[in-house]
Amino acid sequence: MKKRIRLTFLIVFMAVIITGGATMLSIGKKATIQTDIHLKGVPSDIEEALYYGSFAANSHNTQSWKVALKPKQGQLTISLDKKRSLDVVDPKNRELYISLGCYSQSLKMAFEAYGYKVDLEQTSPSANNHYQAIIFNFQKDQHKKMNQKQIELIKKRHTDKRKFLTKKLDRGFIAQATKRYKNLHYYPRSSQEFTYLKDGSIRAVKKQSSNPDFLKEQSDWLRFSNQESKEKKDGISGDMLGLNPLLKSLYFMTTNHETATGQGFAKQSLSTLEKQVNNCAGFFVMTGKQTLENWIAAGRQVQAFWYDCTEKNIAIQPISAMMEVPSYNKNLEKDLQLNQPVQMILRAGQVETYGENSGVRRDLTDYIQVKD
Repeated sequence: MKKRIRLTFLIVFMAVIITGGATMLSIGKKATIQTDIHLKGVPSDIEEALYYGSFAANSHNTQSWKVALKPKQGQLTISLDKKRSLDVVDPKNRELYISLGCYSQSLKMAFEAYGYKVDLEQTSPSANNHYQAIIFNFQKDQHKKMNQKQIELIKKRHTDKRKFLTKKLDRGFIAQATKRYKNLHYYPRSSQEFTYLKDGSIRAVKKQSSNPDFLKEQSDWLRFSNQESKEKKDGISGDMLGLNPLLKSLYFMTTNHETATGQGFAKQSLSTLEKQVNNCAGFFVMTGKQTLENWIAAGRQVQAFWYDCTEKNIAIQPISAMMEVPSYNKNLEKDLQLNQPVQMILRAGQVETYGENSGVRRDLTDYIQVKD
């Protein structure tokens, strides 16, 4: 009788464990985002190019761009959507203009993959021209076939927040990259500059985390369920944090927009950053002058360089805190002995499995206006 009771208890216990595990895995499964790419009167290849172009790197995944599209003329213009600004960490919109540069380069690559010739022209954004930043001209080349490999590269590239391998990056790749991108610099983990950037990033995040306004703005762009990601189609999803299904489930079950503004969440975020900067091969730094045009140019270079890294299975994560905190930013250029201000700090390292972009992207009609 006792054996039967114990066996029954064991069966019930196992059933609870299995059911609970299945529920956890269900909560933590990858979010499937259905982006509507249809634009009335626009050819399907242009719709697809616009969609994949939106897979660009951009701060907080705000996707802070607006597009006026003239398909018959083969032209579109890209402007900053100031309603999606990050007023606390980016009061001058420096990061958002860099994001526009990333977006324009991603668009260029996507249109070229679909057989279009592309010409980009930068303008001077202002209130008078609705913060128009880029004029993008495209023309179909009938002799070019679709480049699926290029599309797959666009889809693959993403920000990786996991631990990286600490082994050295290939010297040849670094030499080639720093030669191709004149404003790019590399600091391996054995260098004093690496330690400076690592320690400075940790201290800068500590300072940011003591600011309630920073925590509130950060919380506004975090997504705490798959459903929220599906509805908003922007922001930083659980998948973008690099969490496995179990950890993602725990994250969703224990965190929300209110708790994310507290010091407990801030301490956990700091702990995560410490693990990130201690587990990589080095830092790439992109420099550029402090003008809107140069911010956009820096973004274009970062996006192009990121594709080069993706081809080599080198993972990248922007680490921005030192540039967002004025007391650290003012010393960066001098301390690193550079001749221009720092615009991007990129944590880099090889990974066993590169993964892919989570595809959290807005519907095209949300930010694209089609004109005759």
